[in-house]
Amino acid sequence: MKEVIIKKVNGSYKIPKFLRLKAGKLKYKFEYNSKMYGKEINADDKDAKQISLLVEALNIKNKNERLEFIYDKSCDLLDDDFYGKNICEFKNGKCIHDRKGKNLGGGCCCDSKNHLTMCPYLTNKGCSIRCLACKFHICSFLRKKGYKYHINDIYLLRYLLNWKQKIMVYNDFFMTKEEILKDIKKNSIILWVFSSRKKFVKYDVNN
Repeated sequence: MKEVIIKKVNGSYKIPKFLRLKAGKLKYKFEYNSKMYGKEINADDKDAKQISLLVEALNIKNKNERLEFIYDKSCDLLDDDFYGKNICEFKNGKCIHDRKGKNLGGGCCCDSKNHLTMCPYLTNKGCSIRCLACKFHICSFLRKKGYKYHINDIYLLRYLLNWKQKIMVYNDFFMTKEEILKDIKKNSIILWVFSSRKKFVKYDVNN
């Protein structure tokens, strides 16, 4: 099998063209600190970390397994900026947005002002699923602090999903990983547009 090496050119990694079409068909490696790698590495260099994930995904031959890997690792990359850092500044169950607005709490996952409706996957322990769309969208208070996320910020999504799949991943709010992957695998924007969207349910976090 032909081997493709991704290297740095003028200080940044040069990404080959048409990666999505060649995924699983060629053997990929990348150069980091004068060594060659074909899988994810632990590195403080965020660019090298993303390249390592991209290369590992490219080496997965099974398309469904590759999409699941892309989804899981994209969630991990976004979670790295939130978990353990309390970016939402939660205090007594209220984030900075709810405290400033004198809301009841619950943040982006519910009607935090009146507590009438909520995401069906919200529990008294927080979110019970990994929804990539929800992770991308953050409130105005965090955006003012400099936290902004876009699909193309994550190499796995930028280079390995087509434009239809990117729309789905970015807009499938309040949906499980399995539900979102089902949309992505169908790869039909028409079916997606006319599919039923998740709706908020009556407020109850005693589950």
